[in-house]
Amino acid sequence: MKKINVLQVCSYLGLGGIQKSLQIITKYLDRSIFNVSVCVLVPGGVRERAIKEMGIKVYNVDKSPEKFAKLIEDEKIRIVHFHGGEKEFPVFIKAAKEAGALAIILMDVAGKIIDPETSKLIDRHLISKMIALRYKKWYKVSSEEFHKNCRVLYYPIDLDKTKHFKISSDEILRERKKLGMEPNDLVIGGIGRPDISKWGDIVGIISHLIKRVPNVKYLAMGLPELKKMEIRKRNLDKYFVYLSPDPNVAKFYCLIDIFALSSSRGGETFGRTVAEAMSYKKPVVVRSTPLADNAQIELVDNGKTGFVVYSPNAFAEAIAYLASNRAVARRMGLAGYAKVKRGYEAKKITKMLEKRILELLIARGMKIHQKILRKYEKISQFPSRKNIDDFEVEYERRLRDCVGKPDLIKILVGKHVAFSPLIRKFIRSVRFTNFRNTIMRFRERR
Repeated sequence: MKKINVLQVCSYLGLGGIQKSLQIITKYLDRSIFNVSVCVLVPGGVRERAIKEMGIKVYNVDKSPEKFAKLIEDEKIRIVHFHGGEKEFPVFIKAAKEAGALAIILMDVAGKIIDPETSKLIDRHLISKMIALRYKKWYKVSSEEFHKNCRVLYYPIDLDKTKHFKISSDEILRERKKLGMEPNDLVIGGIGRPDISKWGDIVGIISHLIKRVPNVKYLAMGLPELKKMEIRKRNLDKYFVYLSPDPNVAKFYCLIDIFALSSSRGGETFGRTVAEAMSYKKPVVVRSTPLADNAQIELVDNGKTGFVVYSPNAFAEAIAYLASNRAVARRMGLAGYAKVKRGYEAKKITKMLEKRILELLIARGMKIHQKILRKYEKISQFPSRKNIDDFEVEYERRLRDCVGKPDLIKILVGKHVAFSPLIRKFIRSVRFTNFRNTIMRFRERR
């Protein structure tokens, strides 16, 4: 049997979680069955070189649906796998179908509403149960209808890379010293793009935390300038260490004791950095954001793999508890690693994707050798249909399971905001977003 040509598609190959997932899936797709290539709408990005070094061709179509269609025809692409939720994707999805692609998959990061005509052309893989729940509510579809062409496929976490990165305790101390940290410092860390909405009230958290743990350092990768200005204004510089964004994050996770995701406005559609920290056996503390994306509380089992909080004071309380209970912190780190291995490990995620690709091709009339199909007999969907259908009740429980007092008003309002397409569309409208960002910047400068 000839290899099946698969084209991985994203807007560009930058530092983001979308692009990292594409890179990992491309790495682990079975080359004995699949011939894999990558297409970008815009050239460049730090991941392009790494993908090419794997022996993968990278095509650029300059945002042209015509060039995209020609690429699919010329290369006899059978599977087109889109990553992300770019506004241009519907045009390219239709172009892929017209060019002869047998199946089109969208790895959907947000459960965005796409016109019904385009939706019928894709097999939708949502990256968390929280996003799947929101998608079902947006579209008002039954569970039976949802499962016809929708799955939950978590972002893949490359545990092989985690295992192969070795750094000794002495090396960690030396690296910390280079960054101005002392051996007895408690090092907490966060990673995010330089957008103030992704960093929440880390200044408030540190202000509360230093009263409990004076020897704390916050290692921040990607912190925006507006946050640095606020830190300087509050005379908290000595508690922060800044790192520039870097695709090689293994050392960062090894240098920290606790991972802290402090986003209070944007939330996460999956929470790649949270899962990565768990893969390095670090306990995590996250802030619940019921008014926005909130998949971070799906990843973190409160009291088991870390803590879920609502306020800066509760955030500081959770970190202080972990600082004074190192054995508990270690157990949480190990529990987090076990959860990643069970549910997010890259090889398992990729095998589930491969099985789904073969199912789609068979449904469209392609004959697949039985020897290949036997390799996937024991591969089952995870999370299962029941897990997905039961998540509404589970999500309600997770919203209330936290350190400190749950924010019942945000929880109540969140049901009508996070799961309402009209209100979400208004919140994310350009005019409102600009107004919101202006207010946020004004508050930062006060």
